[in-house]
This record gives sequence, structure tokens and C-alpha cells, in this order.
Amino acid sequence: MHPAQDQQHVNHNIKETRSGKKTIEVSESAFLSPDYDENCTKRGLAVLVQNFDQQCADIENLKLNGQFNKLMELLESYEYGFEVFEKDGKQIHKNLSKDDLYTLCSSVAKEIDKNEYNYYYCLLFVILGHGSTGIIRCKTDTGNTEYAELSKITELFQPQNCAALALKPKVFIVQTMEPKDPNQADASGMPDDVKERKQQRIPRESDFLTYTSDEPCYLSDNKFLNSLVKTLEEDQNTWYTNRGINPIPVTEIQSLLIKINRKLKETGSKVAYTTSSLTRKMYLQKRTF
Repeated sequence: MHPAQDQQHVNHNIKETRSGKKTIEVSESAFLSPDYDENCTKRGLAVLVQNFDQQCADIENLKLNGQFNKLMELLESYEYGFEVFEKDGKQIHKNLSKDDLYTLCSSVAKEIDKNEYNYYYCLLFVILGHGSTGIIRCKTDTGNTEYAELSKITELFQPQNCAALALKPKVFIVQTMEPKDPNQADASGMPDDVKERKQQRIPRESDFLTYTSDEPCYLSDNKFLNSLVKTLEEDQNTWYTNRGINPIPVTEIQSLLIKINRKLKETGSKVAYTTSSLTRKMYLQKRTF
């Protein structure tokens, strides 16, 4: 289907100001919808970046090219498959400098934003490379090292910079780590019982969830707290009403946070930020079946 044929699904208008900035007028139904709009020609646009240092020992043994190609195949196999962004004949973008990475991201945002009919359902950005939390290590032509900031990348896809992605999910899957010899055997030479304990070690970074808001707090009206309380009340009332018919857990934590964000949005408040390293679902109500 050509993007123009999907015009019937568009329920908001994008306008450009004299300064070149784009603004978006969103219908009330789209703004308050409980789900992201599924009526798009393409499932989404996927961008794949592999920024590993090619000088790293045994880098080819990691078989990254084959894995990335498999990832592309899987994304493209979805119904209304993902379109993999291509620039200069390349679908996998490798060994980018900081400026090249920012330029790539800017090109993606412009490519999405220039489409009059906004036919992508979402953006999926996958970045693999060296670095640490929030930064991606980039090599320069001089051999020095620079770092690109993930926050500056995501900023390019905020509504004020990419209006066509407003009210659409933007997913960033990022792995940044320091190089390590892939052939190193961590448990070599250890007794079997020590190896078993090592396999069961709990990563210290796992099982955290942070949900933070900088919404101003007024003594007479704390919209953040009000939204939290009201959402919990509504969920509990729904569960108690329906438990004889459909005994399901009252609240799964990440679903709850989405509902609170919707409450905040409805009141014109700032949407809170979620950072999660949970490894399983968390319920606030004991499940009964």
C-alpha cells in the first residue's frame, strides 16, 4: 500500500511554522486513546547500528554480521513488516564517528518527518557497541575516542523535532560495554560446586524499576500523587467487581505505570520517566486462579 492510500487513518495534522519548526494538531480521540494507533501502512522503521571497535581482538568471532542479518529478517517478517533504514546502500551502519552517528539519527528523523501521511507505527533503534550507560564510544579519524550521548539521539525524535512520531512508540535497544575477550573462560579451573554458584549469581543491576517525575507539587493539588492514588483505586475497584467472572491479578506494575502516565497526560501534567531492569512481571495483588 502506498502511503497516500493510508490517508484515511490520519487523525491529526502537521503544520510548519515560519521558523521551520513543525507543530502537530492532535484530535482528542487520538490523544486519549488507550492504545497506540495500529492503522499504519508499515509496522515501523528499524535502524541498526554496530559500533564495535574493529581492532578489538576476535571481533569477527562474535558473528555480529550474521546475527544482525537474522535480526533484519525477523523484523521484516512481521505483518506489515519493519522497514530497515538504508543510507548510502547500507542497512547495518558500522563504526560511526560521533558526528556520523548524530547525522544518521538526524537523517532518520527527517526521513520519517517528511512523510506527509505518517504511516510508520513506531521507531525501533538498535545500537550495539562499546561505552557505558547513556554513552556510545566512537572512533575518530585521528585514532582518538569520542562519545555520543544517547540523550542527544533520543532528543532528535521528540515531538518538537519529529512531529510524525508524536503519540507513537519510540523504542531504543542499546548495548554498550567495555571490550572483553570472548574466548575467556570465566569458570575455568574452578571446582564444579563453585561453577554452579557462579551460574546462579544475581547481577547487581537487575530487578530495579525507577519511576521519576519532576511535576511541581502544590499543597492544594499534587497531580502526580492524585494520579497514582486514583489509578490504584480504579484498578482495585475493577478487580473486585470482576473477580468472580475473571479472576486476574489486579495490577501488574508496568501496566500500572502506563495508566498513571495516561492520567498525568489527561491533566496536562508532565509524564513521569520509567527506567526498568525488572526480569519478570511484578503484581501488586496476589494472583488467584
